[in-house]
Amino acid sequence: MIEVQHAWDIRIVLDLTLGGMGVATFIYAFLSYLKGEKEFSLKAAFAGMASLVLGLLILVTHLGKPEAAIYTMISPNLYSVMTWGVFFNILALVFGGLFALPAVVKLPYSSNEKIMTTLGAIGSIFSFLVMSYTGTLLARSSIHLWRSPATPLLFILLSLSSGAGLYFLVSHALKKEAPPILLDFSALTTLLALVTTTLYILLADISSEAYKFSVHLMLTEFLPVTLLLYLVGYAAPLVLYLLYKGKPSKTLLISIALLLILQSLLARLLLVYTGAMELPW
Repeated sequence: MIEVQHAWDIRIVLDLTLGGMGVATFIYAFLSYLKGEKEFSLKAAFAGMASLVLGLLILVTHLGKPEAAIYTMISPNLYSVMTWGVFFNILALVFGGLFALPAVVKLPYSSNEKIMTTLGAIGSIFSFLVMSYTGTLLARSSIHLWRSPATPLLFILLSLSSGAGLYFLVSHALKKEAPPILLDFSALTTLLALVTTTLYILLADISSEAYKFSVHLMLTEFLPVTLLLYLVGYAAPLVLYLLYKGKPSKTLLISIALLLILQSLLARLLLVYTGAMELPW
């Protein structure tokens, strides 16, 4: 018997989207900081950490037991990917938060370049681990669609794309020019995410019945979401990117940023809601 998973709902999708977007934005901000964009980079990093916190707060409403994170740290199961995820999130928040807080409040260490660089570097490492562990967590589950090496890769690509989107929005709000190289990079991650998502569908014929059922859901019950993902989440940002390269405009940049964030939300929603498992009865 094949059954669609019901344990994860829209709150998990939002947590995955906001968390991945937030940590990717933080990494971009730290790289900008190293290039000398101090004041702006701290504000972008703060926006990234705020996104991560918002995602975790939404996750807590799903779990219903915020104290579980404390118990996990006191008595960790080091063989559990979720346990490592708790540590990664907390450490990303601690070091990332300490790096980003000078954007809103003057702190004694904020003028110490060595301390700030160290905080940003450690925060970036744990941010990347947060970005990576969610896809790994799904890939180790009993859901056949998720149990693929493509899942961690897709989740990293979606985080990088949406993180660029949030970075562009912060750049626009603070009247800073978006780095052209980041725009090019977001087009690349979008293209790679499109290819990776397509492989999920193309591999259905040589996969398990539960996997085939998930792909069937993508092309039937969830066809509107699949079409939105391909047309609005993937194709539209690439088309607007080409238009922007020909004639840059603020409207195009904001549109690209919003579509990159929507891309991440739609792709994660599609994977989560079509995940199916084979029951032993």
